[in-house]
Amino acid sequence: MATFRKTYLENEFKKLSEELSEHINMYLIGGGAMSFQNLKVATKDIDVVFRSAREFELTRNVLLSLGYFVPCIRGAYADMNASAILENAEGFRWDLFVHVVCNGLKLSESMVKRSTELFTFKNISVHMLAPEDIFVFKSITSRDRDREDMYILFTRGLDFDVIRNEIVWQNEHDRSFAWIAFFFDGLEEFTDRYRISHPIIGELHDIAYQDMLAQMLIEKLKNGHKTFEELCLGLDSGDVTEVLKLLVKKRIIIQHSESKFSLNDFPDDLH
Repeated sequence: MATFRKTYLENEFKKLSEELSEHINMYLIGGGAMSFQNLKVATKDIDVVFRSAREFELTRNVLLSLGYFVPCIRGAYADMNASAILENAEGFRWDLFVHVVCNGLKLSESMVKRSTELFTFKNISVHMLAPEDIFVFKSITSRDRDREDMYILFTRGLDFDVIRNEIVWQNEHDRSFAWIAFFFDGLEEFTDRYRISHPIIGELHDIAYQDMLAQMLIEKLKNGHKTFEELCLGLDSGDVTEVLKLLVKKRIIIQHSESKFSLNDFPDDLH
């Protein structure tokens, strides 16, 4: 696949801006953002998150009118669950998301506040997420270059307190834990490939492991009531005990007796 420098990206933004009927904001979360930070010479595509479906629909429709088309998607690209992936004849690709990436990781208010406005054209304001937030988004995608990009960001220097706090916020505001498996796998691949040793990596790994275990328990309970012994099958009982306490506290599951649990059928009524 061809790669494209930031001047090419800017020209595509300008074309889009000229055709849009109203002003929109978009947030760059991947290699395109790194190109504008001079951390990458070129990128294969651009990952964009919108805060509203309206902005996404306007962008998608204009890109289609400019000759972009829906390519055949498989593998890592399919796993991202983008709202749309569009490509032009030169091979440049837009990965478009509305608020959420990989079925769970949200564009939070904190991410928006940490972002930097790159430039504004007639009908577009383009914002770049902070390196810490790009690192988090990169960790949940599994395209060939994502681990390399994580390493570039890591060696540049990151505020790991920001990353930790964002992961904690995401966990507190996502009952599904759907994205955490991607984060867990991405973090393990990154640390193994580059032999990374850092205290925060271990802490993030523990958070990801706990949330993956929570997802496994939730999946088991989708089939009905389960005893503690049934939930522990194939798992560490001590870890299960700690995660069950957390899920009961969050009222995601209900404890009926000392050793019997079920999913809460009306979690939305508890906010």
